[in-house]
Amino acid sequence: MKKKFLVSLIVVCVLLPAVLSAAIADLSIGATAMYNVTGDEVVAQFNDGDFSGLTDISNYTFGADLRVKFLLAEVDVIGMYTPPEDSSSNHELSVLTTGGISLDLLGLARLGFGMGPRFRVLIDKDGNAFVYASDNTSIENWNNFGDAFIKSPVSYRATLDFNLGSIMLGVNYTVDSTYTFENYSEIDRLFKADTNSGKFGVSLLFSLL
Repeated sequence: MKKKFLVSLIVVCVLLPAVLSAAIADLSIGATAMYNVTGDEVVAQFNDGDFSGLTDISNYTFGADLRVKFLLAEVDVIGMYTPPEDSSSNHELSVLTTGGISLDLLGLARLGFGMGPRFRVLIDKDGNAFVYASDNTSIENWNNFGDAFIKSPVSYRATLDFNLGSIMLGVNYTVDSTYTFENYSEIDRLFKADTNSGKFGVSLLFSLL
């Protein structure tokens, strides 16, 4: 009984300041960049004192970051753009949608965690767009967009943003799993994701509310 009380007290002590310091609603949009090197490789490079990869622009993928927050709940949409390699290749958008929690830490920083599916959008040279699920199934009819949603792998995303007035500058870490909503019973796949294979990123966000 005492342990349950202590756990409840700790949860209240952590969440209460976050709730009191949080804005009721927030809409933020900005730019993001992902470093295309896995977490364990980054640690190994840092241990070796090798920082050359950080200055190589080809190691990054750039895109947009949209976040909608209401109290402690937050929905994020992250789109990463990969240009075509040649005239016959397609433009590619990797879209990650997550839902989760977001805690304001005394108005100085914001800590978030969410999960959701990641799918691909390919755009050909004529401007035709096709949605692909993780199994490379093409969703040519946008009315069947939900198929891509349930067939695509679920990813985790943790964020830490520092509040600079109406601007937030933050870092994030994204980990892909093999779990899909289509095979919802295979829940163990959600917890077997290799956290060392995740990728770091940075975001610069502008608050519109």
